[in-house]
Amino acid sequence: MARSAEFAHLWTPSFPGLELYQAHLYRHTFDKHFHDAYTIGFNEGGIGQSLFRGTLVNNPPGSFNLINPGEVHTGRATDQRGWRFRNIYIGLPPMRSLLTHLELPTQLLPVFQGPNVQNPALEPLFQQLFAALEQPTPLLTQQSLLLTLISQLLRHHGETPPPAPAESDAVDLVQAYLATHYSENISIETLSQLSSLSPYHLIRSFHRRVGLPPHRYQRQVRLLKAKQALGRSNLTLAEIAADTGFFDQSHFTRSFKRVFGLTPGQYRNSVQYR
Repeated sequence: MARSAEFAHLWTPSFPGLELYQAHLYRHTFDKHFHDAYTIGFNEGGIGQSLFRGTLVNNPPGSFNLINPGEVHTGRATDQRGWRFRNIYIGLPPMRSLLTHLELPTQLLPVFQGPNVQNPALEPLFQQLFAALEQPTPLLTQQSLLLTLISQLLRHHGETPPPAPAESDAVDLVQAYLATHYSENISIETLSQLSSLSPYHLIRSFHRRVGLPPHRYQRQVRLLKAKQALGRSNLTLAEIAADTGFFDQSHFTRSFKRVFGLTPGQYRNSVQYR
């Protein structure tokens, strides 16, 4: 396949709280970013590589990418065949609903043990689920396939998270503040006062726990909020850029593509088309 065939497609299916992503990439490199959802990905061709928890991880064909909400990672193709993969993003409300249906505790959301796992037995189930989500399919079929896949993934590759260290409370406060005040021009002094940590200590602690420094975390929250607005409002790209705290539409577009692999306009068109 020619390199000119590189593409990325992100859209929302009829199933509430989920998103689908399909891509075949050669040149594009995903900047450090995170999702506010669980990522269930399957590598279909070529080799991808991701920086995850400070380690470079290869994503060979036939493997699953399992990424928890908020976990920072990158991604790029590493050979001439490019990198072909599909992702299912599961938001927190539908994940809690799935846990309830599976009779699992919901107080602490589960975490996946690692970003890349081999489980050939689950490939047909993932393919069936993805097809059921992207095509007109009875809700009962979609729910049954999703419950079965999540049950198997959590059984073989999930765990209950350990208690967080005491210092994480300060970082959690800053995260929550940035998530609420994402569009504002916030100073490090404000965050330092909020967390009772010195600016330097705060930046180091935040980066160590979250995987990004506070300013880049804020930018990622802005991008997630902008993505929501693209699918739910008729605001222009310039208006969305301004509302979410970007300097201008050009800055917004560049940042969006580095993280999601397509421009805001392409994403809006795909959402409206679906």
